[in-house]
Amino acid sequence: MIEEYVKMSYRNIFRRKRRTVLTVIGIFIGISAVVALVSLGQGLESSIQQEFQSIGGNKIFVNPGGSLTSGGEEAKPLTDQDLEAMRSTRGISRAEGALFMNTGVSVGEQTEFLPVIGIPANENIDLVMESWAMEIGEGRMIRENDRYNIVLGSRVADQVFDEELGVRSNINVDDVKHRAVGVLEPTGDPSIDTAVIMTLSSSRDLMDRPENYDWLFGEADEGFEPGEVKEDVEKQIRNRRGTEEGEETFTVSTQEDLVASFQGILDVVRGVVIGIASISLFVGAVGIMNSMYTSVSQRTREIGVMKAIGAKNRQIMALFLLESGAVGLLGGITGLILGVTLSWTASIGASQFTALAIRPYLGLDLLLGSLVFSLVLGIISGVLPARRAAGLEPAEALRYE
Repeated sequence: MIEEYVKMSYRNIFRRKRRTVLTVIGIFIGISAVVALVSLGQGLESSIQQEFQSIGGNKIFVNPGGSLTSGGEEAKPLTDQDLEAMRSTRGISRAEGALFMNTGVSVGEQTEFLPVIGIPANENIDLVMESWAMEIGEGRMIRENDRYNIVLGSRVADQVFDEELGVRSNINVDDVKHRAVGVLEPTGDPSIDTAVIMTLSSSRDLMDRPENYDWLFGEADEGFEPGEVKEDVEKQIRNRRGTEEGEETFTVSTQEDLVASFQGILDVVRGVVIGIASISLFVGAVGIMNSMYTSVSQRTREIGVMKAIGAKNRQIMALFLLESGAVGLLGGITGLILGVTLSWTASIGASQFTALAIRPYLGLDLLLGSLVFSLVLGIISGVLPARRAAGLEPAEALRYE
């Protein structure tokens, strides 16, 4: 009996192919959007967590401005006194600062406006390199006496300028001639990959900012909770500045805070796209319902014949529910295929542009869940039309033309 229901449903679905295609479009678009977004979002989230784990969970960051999410008060530059306050905090093993600005960088006749980063070329240079996931791919890192030597971000070397650059290339930074002594590996952060790295002392002369920093980096001692050390650093800097709690013009954060801020952004994007996809799924459900009502109307006489030869109401209802469920499942299968394809295509493109190894999440819960959801959505959409078909009187149905 079930086999006969399946055969009849298959014949009825593909008897009017154009109507079936139009009906499944809403489900197809909604499912593909949800699958692509969830798959890519989970993959991106995992990649970001891995990147931050490579930095180390004991890092503390300070930058001018309010909180990561609220913006807070107007930013004031970080100073040598702020760095000393951070270094004097209980639980901080070491701390350093860095400068960051955009300026003209020229190669030959070509000039680009690029980030220039000044970092301390001392025994703590690894602290800043780890915090920004910097690794040397070619040549060497800057040293303390490298006044006119620089290191290039990966994209500065092979993408930003018309000619390919490398070790010993000559580059003008703010009209001052410098020589490249190294090239960084891709980090996935455009602000690093398109940057020129120089010593902190050289950048201070270039930017005329002898006592300022744009970032402070600290490392918590073993046995100290980074979250607690973060609060102590905030208190130390706040006390040095004479700032009341809640009126800070700087932000102190840990690795967990940075991950949470990225996840918050992803959650907002995910919510917006899922909201749009939900509208598409609703339209698809209404389309299935409308299509099934049309099918009931067109097959009224056929239903009458089936009832006349002994078909029960529940059998008629099961037949139409099977059809509506199959239409929903068809939309789910095609949407799943497109969603997986889109997520892989986007991940490949993102990996090329950001150097992040994004692997889309394709767990069974996502794949089977999307198919089950589309099937259930189709069945629910067909309940009212199926009840109408089951409620037809045989005599009236047989007289229908």
